[in-house]
Amino acid sequence: MNEAPQWSVGLRAISDMIATLMLAGLALWHYLLGEYIEIILPAVLACVLLFAALADLRRKSAFTGWLLLMCGYLMAVDRLPDLVSYHDFWLGALVPLPLLLLPIGPALLLGIVMLPVWLISLHGGIAELIHALPYLTLFGTVSLTAWEHLRQRDLARATDPTDPDCDAINRTTLHERLSGEFDRALHLNQRLAVLILHLPQLDIASEQFGPRAQLAQLDLLCRAVRTHCRNHDFLGREGHADFWLVLPNTTESGALLVLRRLEQALDEVRLTDTGPLTLCTQLCALRSGENWDHFEQRLAIRTQSLTEA
Repeated sequence: MNEAPQWSVGLRAISDMIATLMLAGLALWHYLLGEYIEIILPAVLACVLLFAALADLRRKSAFTGWLLLMCGYLMAVDRLPDLVSYHDFWLGALVPLPLLLLPIGPALLLGIVMLPVWLISLHGGIAELIHALPYLTLFGTVSLTAWEHLRQRDLARATDPTDPDCDAINRTTLHERLSGEFDRALHLNQRLAVLILHLPQLDIASEQFGPRAQLAQLDLLCRAVRTHCRNHDFLGREGHADFWLVLPNTTESGALLVLRRLEQALDEVRLTDTGPLTLCTQLCALRSGENWDHFEQRLAIRTQSLTEA
C-alpha cells in the first residue's frame, strides 16, 4: 500500500507523545531544581515533538521521522558529557534510534557518520576511543537484524497472493488460478464466466480526495464480492482500476444475476467523499472448443475497451 496502515500511523503518534511527555517532564524537573538555563532545550524540543505527534495523527511521513531523530540527537549531544559512568549504555541506546525512524540505507550511513560526533561530545580525548568498539559491535548486530527483517518482509510480499491495496488477489495469481479453472472447465465440461469490472471513479477519487478515498472504494468492492458471491468465486485485480470476478461452473444468466446483486449492494452504500460506487462491466463466458490463449485474449480486449470507454 502506498499509505501507511492506520495502526502504524497511530503507533508513531503515540511514540511522539511519549517522547514529548518525557521532555516536558525533564523541563519541569530542571525548573523544580532551579536550573533555568537547562529548561530551554527540552522545552523547545517538547514543542517540536508535539507538532510531530499532531502531524502523525493525520498521516505518517518521513519528515516527522527525521524530526524525531534530530530531537533525540540534540538531547544526546547535550547530555552525553554529563553521563560519565554510563557512556557505553547511552551510546548503545543511540544505535537503534535511526533504524527505527528511517529507511535502512540512510539509517546505516547516519549511524557510521555520527560515531565521531558522539566520541567528540564525550570530551575525554583519545581515551574515549575505547567506546567505539562496543558501539560498532552493537551497530553491526542491530544492522544485521534490520536487514534480515527487510529480507523476510520482501519475501513475504513476493509470495503473497493478495493485492497490496485490497483483498483481491494480484494479477499473477489471478492468471494462474484462472488458467486452472479453465482446465477444470475444459476437462469436466463445465461452464466458466468472468465478470470484468472497471471502477471509473478510482483515479478521480485519489486526485480529489486523496488515497484514503481510493482505498475506501476498493474495500467496498471487495466486501460486496465476499458477501454476495460463493466461496469458490474469486476476485482478482487485473489493472489499476480493472478487476476480474471469476465464476466457475456458472452460466451467462447466472453471472448476470451475480452482477445485479453486486450493483444493488453497491447502490445501497454511499461513500462520504464520492457517493455510490459506479461500475462499468463486461461479461466474458467460455465458448465451446475455445483454447486458453484465445479466451485470455478476449478478456484482455474487453478489459481494454472498458478502460478506454
